[in-house]
Amino acid sequence: MKIEKYYWAPIQEVVHAIEDVCKKKKYTTILEIGPGARPFSLATHTVGYNEQVDNYIEIDCDTTPLPFPDRSMDFMFSRHTFEDIQNPDYALRQVFRVCGAGFIETPSPLIEVIKGVDFGEHASLYGGYKHHRYIIWSDIEKCEIHILPKYSCIIDHVIHITDELYEIIKDPLQWNQYFIWFEQEPKIVMYKNGVNFGGATFTQDYCKILTEAITCSIKNTQYFKETFLHPL
Repeated sequence: MKIEKYYWAPIQEVVHAIEDVCKKKKYTTILEIGPGARPFSLATHTVGYNEQVDNYIEIDCDTTPLPFPDRSMDFMFSRHTFEDIQNPDYALRQVFRVCGAGFIETPSPLIEVIKGVDFGEHASLYGGYKHHRYIIWSDIEKCEIHILPKYSCIIDHVIHITDELYEIIKDPLQWNQYFIWFEQEPKIVMYKNGVNFGGATFTQDYCKILTEAITCSIKNTQYFKETFLHPL
């Protein structure tokens, strides 16, 4: 099936919902990591270059500790950053050390396996965004964030997407995965070769985890919508 519309830009409904959370909880120190083209309006500190931000800190989040004391930040906002870097588990541990709460948005596992999502030449040949190193999904209810290396050799040649899943991505919110936490330190589940996968059954194990990731992320996005976008 052909993708009818693309949802690469920030979804303003989501951004406004996170702004409302920060305002209601009266957060005064807000760290943004990877500000991108549209910095978070309430950020008081920024890690990562952006020409719209006057005072930002430029460090290698893969190997360098965040230059802030423990729990010195009320909240952290980051959109489409951790799937790009080499050591997201290290970077996230630093975030959880420094920030008492936060919000992380990443591309959903479903989007990362569908061909034709990215732009540019030969986009129809590979799944998701070709420059991403990891597939990340979350379980807000369990306060968990999962990190899976992105093996394009499997995704591009083994994974098959059903028409039903193509229907799901017509919802712009399903293009992303949303994780928000308060006070309780999140658990990081890092999948690594030799730890989570078998030898002879590597491909089958990987596909099984990825299938579970897609199911979990769809459920998680629905929970996020019901809890933070359209609460009862």
